[in-house]
Amino acid sequence: MAKRKKANEKRNSFKKNMNKIDGIGGLDSEIWGKIITVIIVLVVLGLFYLLTLYITGKNTDDSKSDDTSAETTISYDNIVLGKSFSMSDDDYLVIYYDKSDEDVSKTYSELVSTYQGKESPLKVYTVDMSSALNKGNATDGESNRNPANASELAIHGPTLIHYSNHTAIEYFEGETEISDYLS
Repeated sequence: MAKRKKANEKRNSFKKNMNKIDGIGGLDSEIWGKIITVIIVLVVLGLFYLLTLYITGKNTDDSKSDDTSAETTISYDNIVLGKSFSMSDDDYLVIYYDKSDEDVSKTYSELVSTYQGKESPLKVYTVDMSSALNKGNATDGESNRNPANASELAIHGPTLIHYSNHTAIEYFEGETEISDYLS
């Protein structure tokens, strides 16, 4: 019996030592699991960073090549119809036309460009009658050739109005009249 007791004690001692080893191995697997998780997270973040650099680098290169070939123009000559009577200039012209029609827009852009090439031209502003802000003053009927303020403007087709001291002094309607005046 003493031998059995010693054998049981050896077995129990062996089992305790094995549990200690398993515990150490379990602790190691937890640490390794955390290290691997941290490494995976860092790799994913690194890939996103590199992808971001690639995308922004590509867009920067594309925009540089586009900037050299195209000019950006900002036009302050476009106004809303309601501002027609309140511009800061003493004498100025306002052309009202539908800018959504490419042919009409090209025609009036060329007329304005030619006019501005003259000696001492008046400042020319344009109003896009296709804009929702200006459509309320577009009419299919009779134009008002003597408006006293912006609410009285009734524009029928392309129109040029000469303003002096915030008063409409000349009114031209249609391409022919406008072209004759600007030429």
